Amino acid sequence: MAKRKRRNFTPEFKAEVVLEALSGESSQAELCRMKINKLIG
Repeated sequence: MAKRKRRNFTPEFKAEVVLEALSGESSQAELCRMKINKLIG
């Protein structure tokens, strides 16, 4: 079975997630899930 390629996130993506997390509207895990789903889908 082939190894799955590791995801690499851009600094812009990371900064966006951090800024939204600091606003306190939702948790970091929720934000990452939403953002990653947008990237994939």
